[in-house]
Amino acid sequence: MRLADFPKTFGLNELAKGYFPHLFNTAENQNYVGPLPPSPFYHPDGMSPEEKEKFLEWHNGLKENNYVFDFQQEILTYCRSDVDILRRCCLEFRELFRGVTDIDPFEKCLTIASACNLVFRKNFLKENTIAIIPPHGYRPKDKQSLLALKWLSYKAEKEDLYIQHARNAGEKRVGNYLLDGYDEETNTAYEINGCFWHGCLKCYARDTINPVNGKTMQDLHQATVEKMSYLKDQGFRVCEFWECDIRKEMEQDQDMKCYFKSYDLDNPLEPRDAFFGGRTNAAKLFHECKDGEKIRYVDFTSLYPWCNKMTRTVVGHPRIITENVEDISTYFGLIKCTVLPPRGLFHPVLPYRTQGKLMLPFCKLCADSCNQTPCTHSDNERAIQGTWCSVELEKALEKGYQVLQLHEVWHFPQQSDELFKDYVNTFLKIKQEASGYPKDRTTEEKKRQYVEEEYLAVEGIQLDRSKIEHNPGMRALSKLMLNSFWGKFAQRPNMTKVELISDVQKYFDYLTSDEINVLDANFISDEVIEIHYENNENFIAPNSKTNVVIAAFTTAYARLKLYGVLDELQERVLYYDTDSVIFVSKPGEPEPPIGPYLGQLTDELKEGHITTFISGGPKNYCYRTSSNKVETKIRGITLNCTARQEMNFDVIRSLVFLYAKCNVKGQVTVDIPFRITRDTKTKNIETKRMKKDYRIVYNKRVIIDDYKTLPYGY
Repeated sequence: MRLADFPKTFGLNELAKGYFPHLFNTAENQNYVGPLPPSPFYHPDGMSPEEKEKFLEWHNGLKENNYVFDFQQEILTYCRSDVDILRRCCLEFRELFRGVTDIDPFEKCLTIASACNLVFRKNFLKENTIAIIPPHGYRPKDKQSLLALKWLSYKAEKEDLYIQHARNAGEKRVGNYLLDGYDEETNTAYEINGCFWHGCLKCYARDTINPVNGKTMQDLHQATVEKMSYLKDQGFRVCEFWECDIRKEMEQDQDMKCYFKSYDLDNPLEPRDAFFGGRTNAAKLFHECKDGEKIRYVDFTSLYPWCNKMTRTVVGHPRIITENVEDISTYFGLIKCTVLPPRGLFHPVLPYRTQGKLMLPFCKLCADSCNQTPCTHSDNERAIQGTWCSVELEKALEKGYQVLQLHEVWHFPQQSDELFKDYVNTFLKIKQEASGYPKDRTTEEKKRQYVEEEYLAVEGIQLDRSKIEHNPGMRALSKLMLNSFWGKFAQRPNMTKVELISDVQKYFDYLTSDEINVLDANFISDEVIEIHYENNENFIAPNSKTNVVIAAFTTAYARLKLYGVLDELQERVLYYDTDSVIFVSKPGEPEPPIGPYLGQLTDELKEGHITTFISGGPKNYCYRTSSNKVETKIRGITLNCTARQEMNFDVIRSLVFLYAKCNVKGQVTVDIPFRITRDTKTKNIETKRMKKDYRIVYNKRVIIDDYKTLPYGY
């Protein structure tokens, strides 16, 4: 939310953000006193058309009254006003938040997502429901074991040996020990020591504690030495290798590196691999309505809160299944598998990450290479290995996908469709009451019917008629609590941390610690240094506030909800983005139902319909309505007056035409006269002139005739 919108939202109508000539803020003007600076110094072309009109009215009024502009006084007043608006609105937000949740959001939280998470944990979370997933997973030693298996296989192939190990005849037992590898012909025991698990003294200090088993690296190293000594006493020829030495050798030996990369071994399931974002893409790059057609734009009401309230999610810890895997319909959780997609679906089901993007292909190789020609790959080449939520995989099987191999399953015997219901209902009730009555409820009887019959029947929430009144602040708060809630569960476990240090010894302790990696250091003054650091991969602490499996299920249900609409509309779909669809409406063709409640579709256009639609790809579209109104959305470019002139409807249409018809990447440069930024090193506020280049880059589907697209491998 912009600072300018704060006063209206929180009911402080006596406050208003003013205007300041930022382009006039130069060294020579610091002591200026005189007539009001001309309007271009206020950069009105950087405003929206509505804002620009208000500004010019304000500026002309002051100019007509011969206003005297004192630069130092004006900049002080402007900055004080901004701070006062932020301060008073924050206090208002704080009081609203405390009144609803009995929690001070500024006391323990830095973000709204953290505040939502705290409210849930304090007021709604029941004991023993949400698991704290171990940072090393449920099979922590298996990753090191995979390195050992790859090295043993490489050694055996290179030297023409037969080495017994876990993946052929099983690990050989000697007393209480299992050998990583064993060559019976030469009676050689091969031991591959993971540095973290066996206490490598080249990689870790002796007193560093292994967070998984609680032992010092010295103790782990000593246990490893004792094992080697025991094996030698038993008459074995012992070949011992440390993980760090193998990795160093691999960096210097390209043959070894290629062998390790190509060796097909299943890594343990990584739950974050099942966490994908929303489906976002253009299915057709240009469409102009023909006779009888209308283009409609619909979106779901509070899609993610609907997912949290109405769907089943995981509870507790999973049962890890790697063998004797049953039919996937018997499992609820995460499934790592290899699937063979079908051909011929206009809208695929399963997401796949490649090229730094989320794609939905039918062929892995086509997606990896962004192949714009017809797919000629074999089934083996088309097959995709990934980790998905069971509910999404079931839908994929229903649409013709085949599971070729199951690698690992995290099955959650405990499940719940009530886990987040009370939380969502609490803030949905507040939001609905703060929104006031719907416009069509003009009589007391209609209002009573809405509260006591309709809303209660659909949402299961009893609204309080005495509290139904338009309240922008309370509505904004409750909307934040609903939409910002689930994302905290997906937070990465190893976020970069920033710390200010004035103790020299502490600074050097950080630099030499085994547990953290210092990423950057910036001297703030002679006494204070700012460091940016992250935890070493092996020393990431469990996080009691996150659970990526819950986040994965939330987004999977959202994709499935959207897929239901896409599957019904098929090739009439022009564009979709997480919770919205733009499609062609034709007489006699089925259309998705519209409704005002949670998880139902609503019409994004207040009046009329779209007549012409253009898209250059995800988060990048433009349309003209039946009332000749043009709307443009381009990620990364603020469409102020200047940008609207440079990025108008005709320009975007010509760029899309060149790209789709001629494979020519045209470009438009948008000039940004000033952008207020902060230097991350010096912390100084700076005004910079910037330019942004806009060009069409569409590579998430295959472009065919008439601006249509098809999935890779169709």
